[in-house]
Amino acid sequence: MATPLRPRAVPQCLNCLRRSALGGSTDGAAQSSALRQQVRGKKKMVNNSQFVTVRLRKDVKAYGRKGAVIPLSRGEMRNKWFPTRSADYVTMPELKKLRLSNTTIERDFTYGMDEELGRGTPSEQDLPSAIPSMSNEEVVEASAFQKKVPIARLTPERSTELLEQFIRPRLEFYRQPIMEEKKEAEPEPDTPAPEPRKQARFGSGAGAELLAARMGGFVEPKIEKEVEGPQAIYGSVSPLDVLQAVRAALAENDEAKRVVLTEQDVQFVDMPDTEGETAKVVKHVGDFAVEIKAKGAERAVRRVVTVVPQEL
Repeated sequence: MATPLRPRAVPQCLNCLRRSALGGSTDGAAQSSALRQQVRGKKKMVNNSQFVTVRLRKDVKAYGRKGAVIPLSRGEMRNKWFPTRSADYVTMPELKKLRLSNTTIERDFTYGMDEELGRGTPSEQDLPSAIPSMSNEEVVEASAFQKKVPIARLTPERSTELLEQFIRPRLEFYRQPIMEEKKEAEPEPDTPAPEPRKQARFGSGAGAELLAARMGGFVEPKIEKEVEGPQAIYGSVSPLDVLQAVRAALAENDEAKRVVLTEQDVQFVDMPDTEGETAKVVKHVGDFAVEIKAKGAERAVRRVVTVVPQEL
């Protein structure tokens, strides 16, 4: 009668079970590899697939021509290529057929880049292929490699007509006048000058005049400022001031603002004696004649410059 196995004879740990299972094997390397082997489930398998296989719907530079199968990152395909209908996903049955037919799945980095790297001024042979519906001359005229067309300038006669049309007959400028004190008339030599009357001084102001009137004194009245002859102004009115006023008037019209004028094209004429015949600026109140002549024009446009005293 066989002796029954005792509980102690049965291995109680995993290491003992492994040793008993591999007890008949004499290969030490096989035992060590079998003991160290680790098997993961599907959920814990490492997923190295960061790319997805797609098919291009149109020619794309540096990627490939239409219909090419290339790998793309999942995020780029999801956010950029698929919403713009530039590529479609390749299904699993199609992917199996591609693998069976040994189709290369790779990106063509050189597609469409040779022309761009060697691109220069288009020749006559390249132009018809680029735009077959246009002739060579039309393509050259429409290309960006032609010279810029200069803007047509106005003729001197047309500039003169625009000056006469848009410049007002009278140009007004406001300046602050210079007030001068009136000089007292000197007594005649035959008439003896009256002796100055001694007077008591009580200061100045309304209170001083009232006090002097009560005390019987005499207060000298203030001499009012009057202007004799042409009234002088602070500063002046120069041809540059007239030019700025003319440009502001011409700016109201698209054609008139193309008239080219400089400070040398504006000058005062027929100046009075107070200013001097050769004076180039105006320093008094009054009316003065000014001529505006466009370059190349035979005649000038005459206008009146009025200097008005500015009220304080």
